[in-house]
Amino acid sequence: MPNPPPAPPLPPGDPVCPAGAGAGACVRVLGLVDLAQALARLEPPPAYRLSLDSGIEYKNVRRTLAQPLAARLDTWQRLLRSLQLRPIAVARASGGAGGGQRPAGACACQRAAVMEPASLRGLRETRGWSRREMARRTGLGVDAIGALEKGRGMVGSLLRAYAALDLELVLALPPEQASLADLWRERAGRCLESPAQFPRRAPRRPSKRPVEAA
Repeated sequence: MPNPPPAPPLPPGDPVCPAGAGAGACVRVLGLVDLAQALARLEPPPAYRLSLDSGIEYKNVRRTLAQPLAARLDTWQRLLRSLQLRPIAVARASGGAGGGQRPAGACACQRAAVMEPASLRGLRETRGWSRREMARRTGLGVDAIGALEKGRGMVGSLLRAYAALDLELVLALPPEQASLADLWRERAGRCLESPAQFPRRAPRRPSKRPVEAA
């Protein structure tokens, strides 16, 4: 009897399917907190590579992964583009925590259809809420709501805004990838084979200050 295959190093993430779609249309998703924790376990370690690809300073990448909810939105957006992860919104799981910390393998297909990313302003206006009403429901300031609608502010605040809309922001893996580990393994392999295809920041040149005469 053949030995069973080894267990994958990371869970594949939750399957999410559009309403009425077949199993082949499912995508795998992770919450923001789940993503940060999973990235810390990947090999080769991704922080330096993500810094090169996104143009974000290495220390800021490390800080973002260590404290994902305290990160700035623009920093997360650049990291997600580098990883080719797509943010989508789904109906919140009952009792789920902010940041997408749902049990691994829990199936969202039976409870929610995938929503294409809509602007926070559009979602708010669909419900007939003013910014002041949105601020009241989230506990955030009116100015903070305005900043979030323009793509600024903090990740934790954005998740609070989605929670007030009874939605959860999750990150979809590319359709051909079953897990974040698969995505990173394939990406690292391509980087080694063709490094010129991956952007790198130009090295910082030392400043040339005039030498003062003695």
